[in-house]
Amino acid sequence: MASTLDDALKSAVSRLAARGDSARAEAEELLGRLLDLPRTDLYLQRTRVLSATEWQRLDSWLRRRERGEPVQYVTGRAAFRGLDLAVDENVLIPRPETEGLVEAVLATLRERREAWPQPRVLDLGTGSGALAVAIAAEWPAAAVTATDASEAALAVARANAAACGVAARIQLAHGAWFDAIAADDRFEVIVSNPPYIAEGERGQLPADVREHEPAEALFSGASGLEALREIVDQAPRHLVAGGLLALELAEMRAAEVATWLEGAHDWESARLIDDLAGRPRVLTAHRAIGPAIAPAQWGEAR
Repeated sequence: MASTLDDALKSAVSRLAARGDSARAEAEELLGRLLDLPRTDLYLQRTRVLSATEWQRLDSWLRRRERGEPVQYVTGRAAFRGLDLAVDENVLIPRPETEGLVEAVLATLRERREAWPQPRVLDLGTGSGALAVAIAAEWPAAAVTATDASEAALAVARANAAACGVAARIQLAHGAWFDAIAADDRFEVIVSNPPYIAEGERGQLPADVREHEPAEALFSGASGLEALREIVDQAPRHLVAGGLLALELAEMRAAEVATWLEGAHDWESARLIDDLAGRPRVLTAHRAIGPAIAPAQWGEAR
């Protein structure tokens, strides 16, 4: 008797059950990607017969997931703000929390539409290009520069920009943080989801993350703050007066990072924004009018 989609779904759920409560959702994601079907159609077409090739590919994918590889790397795809992005182990998997970072940028662009008719946006450490591509797609007037220290990550971002039809409005640049741009480059917005996990917290991460996602996109020194320090230090020199800095943070260190900017000469209107779970996740601040003096304030901030 031929094996159906329903048989495949039941088999996948059974095999993934040992990995936790998300077995059905993961099975649906794998089969949906395999057959190019939305999840509802997996049940509407449950009597569909799978070919031998489809069964072999599903078995291969399930074996990879059983060994702990994240579903997004198994399928090579990840969803982000309505986009379908390519991902591999050279880039961080885009997460729902980071969608709030995009929304914070878009909110400011809406508020300053008249002052910034063609805003220049800098995405530092772009990885898959999720932030850059989403902003370019949702704000067509923006000219986006996306940087990364990894050439492999930039290749993924380049492919995503092309696939999403925004390659003409995204300039990719290789280099660590601001080293990738010219000293006199200025932007209306600087946005980043930098590494913010301390090396000592490595063991606290789920094994799927710790063993598969790129360490350089996760960990930032002994405190988890090194990358954020560098970005906040140098950002004033590359923002126009009133320009926006928007950063994703670890919830347990969000308040500490916010204190760096509160009362600092270069910054005003610093605020923390909670994610959907009520945890402080995004920090926004605006470049104060006047010459940038960073890093002079760090002696007081420590």
